[in-house]
Amino acid sequence: MTSSALHAEIGAAVKSCSRDAAAEGGQQPSEARQVDAKDVQPAVSRKSTLSSDLMRMTPSKPQVAFAARRTLKVSGVIFMVIVVLIALIGAPREAIDGVTTKANLMTALFLVGLVLVVLEDHVGVNKSAVMLMVSASMWTFLAVGFHPRESHENHEALKEELEHGLKDVGAIILFLLPAMGVVESIDHFDGFDVVTRLILQVTGGRTEPLMPILCLITFFLSAIIDNLTATIVSLKLLRHVAGGDRHLRHAIGGLVVIAANAGGAWSPVGDVTTTMLWLADKISVFQTIIWLFLPSMVAGISPMVGIWWELKRHERQNEAAERKRIEEDAVDGENPSSRTTRTEATEDSFKVSPALPEITRAKALVLVLGIICIFMVPVLKMVVGLPPYLGMLLALGILWFVTDTAAFHSLAHLPKD
Repeated sequence: MTSSALHAEIGAAVKSCSRDAAAEGGQQPSEARQVDAKDVQPAVSRKSTLSSDLMRMTPSKPQVAFAARRTLKVSGVIFMVIVVLIALIGAPREAIDGVTTKANLMTALFLVGLVLVVLEDHVGVNKSAVMLMVSASMWTFLAVGFHPRESHENHEALKEELEHGLKDVGAIILFLLPAMGVVESIDHFDGFDVVTRLILQVTGGRTEPLMPILCLITFFLSAIIDNLTATIVSLKLLRHVAGGDRHLRHAIGGLVVIAANAGGAWSPVGDVTTTMLWLADKISVFQTIIWLFLPSMVAGISPMVGIWWELKRHERQNEAAERKRIEEDAVDGENPSSRTTRTEATEDSFKVSPALPEITRAKALVLVLGIICIFMVPVLKMVVGLPPYLGMLLALGILWFVTDTAAFHSLAHLPKD
């Protein structure tokens, strides 16, 4: 029953009751009201039931968000499946052999995968799985365009294209994996405790200098190691020095990501893109540093200055509000000792005081050796022309060999095998 029909029924019931009351004449007003309530109640009850049913049928915001995520995920997978089916069927020929159509289709497939990667947290699918599916679908579609089963020349052309792509991707992987292995080895033996202790000693437990110090360390560290690994290392340091302040960790953590990306841009080994260009001999070390250092510094420092100034302004507002409360308490005759205690507590709230990590010779050795091994990679590239991935593999082997010796185990007080 619609809402207009319910209103019509209620009106008819009221009019009927009014006519009955007027016809009887002698009936009391209270009795007429009782008759009206008795006749109208079923219609009102039906209207309330209809409203409840409509509310249950109306989707809530979480349901709409879930439906949107599910639709996006299913649409992306369906599009990938369609591309693979076109490749398997070999039709339409325009999509396979047409240069413009093929380029547009592969671009659309890449954009679909990119959207799913960007919305990873909302879609609920790991970006690695998405990119594996996208890359395999693109290569399948591209391979059909070579028609490798029709002639030996086409098969060799596809093979050459695949080997060229595998060479580029394999060089990047063989560079990044040992680089992360070196960093993880340093972290495994607590080599970054040296940096953590230096940060705590310089800051003195205050949060004010923590942001610029950590951002500058990240900026230059990402130029030595890749920006992803530098971000992981810096966030570990941040957790050690400011583990109790969640708001501060979020603010500095965002700046750490910006500083890592900016710092990796001016170094051949700091970012995947610059590393690929370096491996292909498209850029040189000195020219990259000279031309990109200043723009990278501006891109990394400018956001930090703005957010640091905002945090300082927020801190000054809190201190001004605390002084105002102290003055009001002094006018009201509050005990001065309690005001002093409150002021000290307010000042301590802007400090972080984690325990200083212990520094040993083993920790310092593994940190210094790891940095030297990483610096050795571009030196070998420039001096003897050794590919960077081989240099990084050599760096990982040297660090692994040293930390596996009995002398290092004795120095680090590790149990002997």
